[in-house]
Amino acid sequence: EFNCRFGDPETQVVLPLLETDLYEVMVACCDGSLDSVDVRFKENTCAATVVCAAKGYPEKYPKGMEITGLSDANAISGVKVYHAGTKLDEESVSRCSGGRVLAVTGMGPALSDALEASYNGVRKLDFVGSDGNESLMHFRTDIAKGAIGKKLRIGVLGSTRGTALIPIIEACASGALHAEIVAVVSNKKDALILEKGRTLGVTVTTRFVSSKGLSRDQYDAECTAILSGAGVELVILVGYMRILSKQFCDFWAGRCINVHPSLLPKHAGGMDLAVHQAAIDAGDKQSGCTIHQVTEEVDGGPIVVQKVVEIAEGETAESLKAKVQPLEGPA
Repeated sequence: EFNCRFGDPETQVVLPLLETDLYEVMVACCDGSLDSVDVRFKENTCAATVVCAAKGYPEKYPKGMEITGLSDANAISGVKVYHAGTKLDEESVSRCSGGRVLAVTGMGPALSDALEASYNGVRKLDFVGSDGNESLMHFRTDIAKGAIGKKLRIGVLGSTRGTALIPIIEACASGALHAEIVAVVSNKKDALILEKGRTLGVTVTTRFVSSKGLSRDQYDAECTAILSGAGVELVILVGYMRILSKQFCDFWAGRCINVHPSLLPKHAGGMDLAVHQAAIDAGDKQSGCTIHQVTEEVDGGPIVVQKVVEIAEGETAESLKAKVQPLEGPA
C-alpha cells in the first residue's frame, strides 16, 4: 500500500521478504527512477505478523505493564519482534506505552511455517500488571486463517475423454487434494472432458473455444482470459491436442503441468497411440507416463514425477496405452 509507515504491521510483514536493498528502492522512488531498479523479493519464503496489544485495545486500555519474554522471542529462528507502543523505564525495563505494543513477524518456507514461528514468538511474550498475576496482553488467533484454508484453484485444458481427470476430481472431493477444479476448457466441441466439467456444477466454468479464424497466439490468449477470469492458479493439460504458444507458456510459467504418455525425454512430441507405438518400435523394456512443467519446448519442461510400466513381448500400442493410462491420474 502507498500510505503506510514502518510502524505498521502491513509493512513489518513485507520488509523481511525484500531482497533488494531498501535504501536503493527509496532513493529511486524519490528521483523517479524506480523502473530501472530490479525490485526482488526472497524466493520460497513467506512471512506472517501477529500484533500483541494491550488488553482492552482499541477501547480503553492500561499502560506501563512490564513486557517479558522479549529475548526469548527474538531468539527463535525466523522471528523478529518489532516495537510500537513501548518504552524503557529508568531501570531499562521494557514497558507498554500504547495500545498496539509489539508486532511479531515469523518467516518460513511456507505460510504455515511462518505462522507457526510468529505464534511461537508471541507465546514467549507477556504484559505483566502491577500485581504480577494478570496477563494484560491479547492477540488475534485467526491470522491468515482464510489463506491457510484456501484451496488451490485448478483449470483444465483437454481435447479428449479426460479419463486422467477423474482421479483429480475424486481427490478434490475426498479432501485428499486441497484443491478445486474451477474451469474446464476444450478445443473440441464434443470432447467428453467438457461433460466431466459440467458434472462439477454451475460454479465451474466449462467452455468450448473454437480455433476458427484465430492464430495460435490469439487462441491461447482467449483460453488464458477464460482461465484467469475463473481465478485459476494452476493449469493442468489432460489429453490436450494443441501446441501451446510462447505467450501462453510464459504467462503460466511454473503454473502449468502436462501428462505425457512416455518416460520423457524419450518419445517427446508425439501424441496418444503414436507415442506408445514409438516406445514399442524402439525396443524399450519400460514405458509409463511423465508429469512435467509446460514450457515452450514441447514436452521439454522440468519433470515433476514419472510412473513406470513394463512392456511385454507382443505388446501393441493399444495394450500399452491400457497399461499407462490408469497411471496418469494418480501421477
